[in-house]
Amino acid sequence: MQKKQITKQLLLLPEFQKFITASFTGRRLMPSGKKIRNGTLQQYKYAYLLVEQFEARQKETLRIQLLKHNSLRFIQKEKNYWERFYRHFSSFLYKDKGYLDRYVNGVFKIIKALFNYIATEKMLPIGEFHKKFRVPEDSFTPVVLSPQQLRLLIINKEFEDSLSTSLQRTKDIFVFGCTVGLRHWDLMQLKKINIQDAPEGMSIVLHTQKTGAEVRIPLPGYAIDIIEKYKKKTGRYVLPRLSGGNLNFQIKLLMKMAGWDYYLPKIRHRQGIAVEVKTKYGETCRFYDHITIHTMRRTAITTLLLMGVDEISVRRISGHAPGSREFFRYVVVVQDYLNAKVRKAHQKLLEGDEI
Repeated sequence: MQKKQITKQLLLLPEFQKFITASFTGRRLMPSGKKIRNGTLQQYKYAYLLVEQFEARQKETLRIQLLKHNSLRFIQKEKNYWERFYRHFSSFLYKDKGYLDRYVNGVFKIIKALFNYIATEKMLPIGEFHKKFRVPEDSFTPVVLSPQQLRLLIINKEFEDSLSTSLQRTKDIFVFGCTVGLRHWDLMQLKKINIQDAPEGMSIVLHTQKTGAEVRIPLPGYAIDIIEKYKKKTGRYVLPRLSGGNLNFQIKLLMKMAGWDYYLPKIRHRQGIAVEVKTKYGETCRFYDHITIHTMRRTAITTLLLMGVDEISVRRISGHAPGSREFFRYVVVVQDYLNAKVRKAHQKLLEGDEI
């Protein structure tokens, strides 16, 4: 007599909600033991909504089968189920939602984290089918300001006088951010108590919101001047506090005012194929379309590397871990810049120009 198989199922969305709740309350922590960041929790919620929309479109309730003491035939059936989910959900994200590889990859990373949580934290036998959820990484070189562009914003008094009061404020925040390399959140939370005045000079000392690492950043004279300019206007904070959306808008306008409006296509990848991302008006992007609050941090790191500061020292300032993929992008930017200078030197050699 054939032994009857005992099966049990978990519904995916309720388990996803428990995963989010555990992350929010601190029952689930980061590998470092720290609490999951609010930004990450928001990404979990977006991924949950996408799975919910996918279920509604497919008119099918997704479930996770427990695999204890099941036959090979049953396990193969479950493997086929999740391979089918991967294909159809990928199609939904790419074709229905129009997402690019970078975002799709992020969604699947969250789903894989959910499955790992169920398997390792709840100790339930769900198999390892989720490890096959693979999406191409969208590797791109970030756009940063060159040292010449940053220098113009720092020292060109005539350009500064041409700006409105609000754009002068934006320029000051942007220049300060391009100097200290903090993330927007940390920059806006920077308080006067984080400024340390020592015999060797003034520095910023703080623990970053994302990594919790202690960061010490020496300040040049022009950054100290910016601090003094707003000292009586910002209360306990160092800089005027603007939202990310507002600052993004004003930064782009600042770049246009500086004359940096040349065409610069934005290239990203969809299913491994390069595609041009147009503006909301269907036009090719210009330089200023690439510039955001993230550009401040990227420019600061790239500038330090270009000026000859070694990678270990720059990582200590930026808070990047050794071997960080994100940090390596800045090294690539610097290498591209150096390659261009070397090619120019070779051309001058062939043309007989004096060095």
